[in-house]
Amino acid sequence: MRDTAVFPRLALALAVMAGEWSCASRSNGTSTTGSPSPSGSAAGADGSTPADGPARDGSAGAGTDAGSADSPPGQGSTDGAAEGGTPVACVSHCTGKSCGDDGCGGTCGGCPPSQLCGPSQTCVASPSTTSIVVDAQSQGTPISSGIYGVAFAADDSMQVAALNRWGGDSVSSYNWKTDISNSGSDYNCANYKGRFTSPAPDPSLQTSADQFVHYNITQHADTLMTIPITGWVADVVTTMDSTYSATLGQPLSYCNYPQLADGGLLSSATCCEAIGSQESVLVDKGSGVLDTSFMGEWVTHLVSTFGAASNGGVKYYQLDNEPDNWQSLRTDIYPALYPPGTRCQSFYTTNTSIGTSLNQDFINRTMAYSKAIKAADPTASVLFMCTENSQDLVAVPNVECGNPSGPYGVDDSLTMAILQLAAAEEASSHVRPLDCVDMHYPFASPRKGLGDTSSLWSMSTTAVAPRVQAWINSTYPGTGICVSEYNVPNDGGDGNAPDPTTGAQEADLLGMYGRLGYKVASYFLSLVHGSTHLPIYNAMAMYRNYDGNGSRFGSYSVGAASPNSAINVYAASDSATNPTTIWVMLVNVGNSAQSGLQIALRNFTPSGSAKVYRMAGGAAPAPDSAVTIANSTIGGLAVAVNSAALLVISR
Repeated sequence: MRDTAVFPRLALALAVMAGEWSCASRSNGTSTTGSPSPSGSAAGADGSTPADGPARDGSAGAGTDAGSADSPPGQGSTDGAAEGGTPVACVSHCTGKSCGDDGCGGTCGGCPPSQLCGPSQTCVASPSTTSIVVDAQSQGTPISSGIYGVAFAADDSMQVAALNRWGGDSVSSYNWKTDISNSGSDYNCANYKGRFTSPAPDPSLQTSADQFVHYNITQHADTLMTIPITGWVADVVTTMDSTYSATLGQPLSYCNYPQLADGGLLSSATCCEAIGSQESVLVDKGSGVLDTSFMGEWVTHLVSTFGAASNGGVKYYQLDNEPDNWQSLRTDIYPALYPPGTRCQSFYTTNTSIGTSLNQDFINRTMAYSKAIKAADPTASVLFMCTENSQDLVAVPNVECGNPSGPYGVDDSLTMAILQLAAAEEASSHVRPLDCVDMHYPFASPRKGLGDTSSLWSMSTTAVAPRVQAWINSTYPGTGICVSEYNVPNDGGDGNAPDPTTGAQEADLLGMYGRLGYKVASYFLSLVHGSTHLPIYNAMAMYRNYDGNGSRFGSYSVGAASPNSAINVYAASDSATNPTTIWVMLVNVGNSAQSGLQIALRNFTPSGSAKVYRMAGGAAPAPDSAVTIANSTIGGLAVAVNSAALLVISR
């Protein structure tokens, strides 16, 4: 979470081949190295923990759509029903594919900006080196409304957002029964009452989490809810307490309101050490006796209060927040969670205090809590990994601890090992346990600004994000990719003037999330400052309310390729099979105005003109003069610097 500080990023050395984009097919087989046991099963609410098979690191095992609502029915193979959950009705197939539909209304991936998804579902060069090409028969995968997300928003952001996230450092130890949260070392490890204030509270609801879900429902937005998985949750509100204020050297209230008489700030480390786990309660004792019942009861409560995900309740759950940063953030409870709790302690050898390695414990918790969620609501989607650094999808301690020696690599990652375990679990139970590989801030460091989206698709960089789809395709097809936390730097949310490029940056990111088939993307935090709609708000409005009357970008991604590196193009339709409208978004990611642009439409017969809407220099969307279409071609287009243009083309 980046709300209080920018955490230093260490370089991650990835042994990868250079090359702009690889469309080479991947085997849909199973990894031959350390795959989890198909018979493995994680703990239930009774605390039992059957073995999940040997750990990848050799330590002892545990305890001896999102997609559019109108997604087409899958064409893949079907599976049978099973007790205790919704059966998997379709099995995705992505063998030899790098783009297009997976046979179940999901995606096998998307193509870079200069390429199209070809008939064999591999990325191919555009047929034109001079015109932007939009092909209505290319790609054809759903664009999830979940990519238009924000976090803890209770402001005008909700006029355009389709998802609101309850997530971040402050809810990693949230206690749903007492409505107490803790932001770890961000705020001196003090416990606070409540987390969200609804603009329109329901007096019958007792906690801020319930008010949050209720508010989202009134705003017609989906909820992404964080489920803590460390076993430690906040228990009492931090107040002055003589039993250990002496250790602190100040009344404990100074941890809750960290302002000393001399104007200085009390050390966060001092507060966290003094408080420790005394103000938290252990609801799950860990790998030896995993007990997910406390969180399972929460999901059951949410279902009974708001309905299942399939009936308008909480649609998404993520497994905690940034486990790669627990050792730095959760310094109050980390020594009790993983004794002795020293920074960068061994991650792959057995910790005698917990009876397994930290690595295996994380795997066990991932599987156990996902099953608890699915037991309470099999129609919900579960996000896992949820790392602060996308590089830590390879191995959790990589960035923070300097790539310690371990069993994982970029082509044989921890994420892949968990995907294999999930695939084996589904083969046994016929219920999908995990739905989305989640990461935060999936961009190269330092950020590029305009054109930052190359970090999501370019294989010529050391970025991990472009490799995740191939991991999924080769181990557990049908799994989505999520970015539950990201931002655009210098967006104006702090009251300073926003960087003039921020609107175009956000328009580019939203377009690329849809193009690549991501399931969730949640902006951290808001799109406004007070009553001011920031350029990032206007960028989302280009997709969610471009005409001021609620009109939205299409719900199916359409193949689009640009020969101009300064223009990224994103296209969508209203139907995967018989579109009546095509939307084309042109985003200027260059440093100057672009003119003389031409669009060639393929496999779609347009009317004589196209409506045009523009976000000029980050300003609110505004209509422009319609443009003529002749012989399925639109010519003479221009896009100003730091701007985007949307064309709406009807049949």
